Amino acid sequence: MNIAATIFHSRHACPLCHSVQIGDFLRLDNIRIAKCATCDFMFARDILAPEAIDHFYVDGYHDQRHMNGQQVNAGISLELLRSLRIDLKGKSVLDVGSGYGFLLDKLRDNGARRTVGIELSRAQRSYATDKLRLEVLQQLDALSSTDRFDVITLFEVIEHIPAPYEFMQAICERLKPGGSLIVGTDNFTSDVVTVLGGGFPKWIPHEHVSFFTPDTLKAMLLRCDRLTFSAARSFTPWELLLRKLVFQATAGRKGAKTYSYQAESAADGDRGYRFFSLRLAANRSWFRLTNSSDPRGEMMYLHMVKA
Repeated sequence: MNIAATIFHSRHACPLCHSVQIGDFLRLDNIRIAKCATCDFMFARDILAPEAIDHFYVDGYHDQRHMNGQQVNAGISLELLRSLRIDLKGKSVLDVGSGYGFLLDKLRDNGARRTVGIELSRAQRSYATDKLRLEVLQQLDALSSTDRFDVITLFEVIEHIPAPYEFMQAICERLKPGGSLIVGTDNFTSDVVTVLGGGFPKWIPHEHVSFFTPDTLKAMLLRCDRLTFSAARSFTPWELLLRKLVFQATAGRKGAKTYSYQAESAADGDRGYRFFSLRLAANRSWFRLTNSSDPRGEMMYLHMVKA
């Protein structure tokens, strides 16, 4: 799909608190990123129509780079669950945005009684079901009306959602009382973002439309049905830390990556990750060594429990 030729819809109110007191503070490739003066939430003011979003994720969004990234992140996510002391044995787990299924496969190997994924991408879902023999559905509504889970994970998904509060409310309905919800996303007030500014490489506003901070993420989740805060974790990936150091050492000449849809679409995703085997081993160890209960790192995770 040629997103550059697609008409964007403008939003004139905050999607979290519905305040109209919003101001534009960043423009990337003609997409405005706004900040709410009432609740501090940051969001893409210009977004694709729902049908265009569905087409983008269902029919596209699959290449070797996506696959490599998910393989690396699956190891990190497993370490995160261990650091939070999430007991998987005999538990039912729902992974929203399960991709190719690498995390679900690990959870199954670590004693989960039932593992279910939700994934829009047709290609990624097919890989998970055909290659890994996992139960993966396209939509939350495809679950049985009685399905409830002990653990729900949501890693690097919420930033893609235009109406994140309503989305989380629907997910919380699938969580058992006493169950654990773990949400992970980028922290857009981290030190790396502060230094790189508009050159932070995860400003990807045709995909990432909701930009959270520890405060806005926690406040949103506490509004959801009977959720209480349990714990936080965060870390800064070494790749982003290196970008920050290069940016500082070169007075801003190198290290930043300003968003451009044309450059993103021209990139060869089938080349995959450079030094993939090294990243697969090193990134998991990096998380184990550097993660903290302080949520202000670049990647933040909140563990919520349903009362």
